[in-house]
Amino acid sequence: MLSGVSGLSPKIYFFAAGGLGLVLALVLLVVLVTGGEEPPARPAGGTAAGRPAESGLSPSSYSHSPSTAAFAAIEQRARDSAPLTIQEAFPESAQALTVQAPDAEVKISLKGKRLDGDCAAAVWGSGIGQELRRGQCTQAVRGMYASSGGDAAKGYALTVAVFNLAGKQDADRLVGALGTGGGFVRPLEAEAPLDRFGQGFSMARGLAVGHYAVLAWTQRLDGQGDAQDETLLSLLIEGGKARSALGRAAKATPERS
Repeated sequence: MLSGVSGLSPKIYFFAAGGLGLVLALVLLVVLVTGGEEPPARPAGGTAAGRPAESGLSPSSYSHSPSTAAFAAIEQRARDSAPLTIQEAFPESAQALTVQAPDAEVKISLKGKRLDGDCAAAVWGSGIGQELRRGQCTQAVRGMYASSGGDAAKGYALTVAVFNLAGKQDADRLVGALGTGGGFVRPLEAEAPLDRFGQGFSMARGLAVGHYAVLAWTQRLDGQGDAQDETLLSLLIEGGKARSALGRAAKATPERS
């Protein structure tokens, strides 16, 4: 007989056995309902965790950069807790952009914008969906720019996306994962010729800006171009200037005396 058990009364044994029976009954109920599989874990922080599309388009060329000390003030969402707004992401000053490239001046204007509380709606690929859940993504903001005037089918298009994650390490990890081939950002749905976005040659770049992950993705709508296309490179630089993330960093960073 085990030490310390012999002195227990029959009443205590009765209640202990009854408690064990209740636990076993609950376990059996879970097995019957779930088929024995472990129920999916709920995301931390109340993060919306939908199921992303299984397949989609990816750019021909992708590069990424981790966050730097310049964005130390917004490395954690706990210190930058106010949710992004669509007006903050695409203010009046960002409705139309002019990009200076060595061989051309490109004018593009905002054709569509969207803010999702379920970040999975903005991507495809289960691997990227898992990264968003792991990083406790609470918001995804997307916008689509395109050339104005002239032959639109021969113009340029630019997709910009910003993901609101829990911390710098999550943003660093997400922009790295986007380049592995297991999923990518979904461009906004649009009418012709923007419905061809992602087909043909395109370039993209991911930037971690504190706890935000910023994605710029651009192409010529005729599908032409290559990795040395300086106009596309200039558009990538412009797309990486996410007003929302950079504005948050500027407000949070103390001014030097």
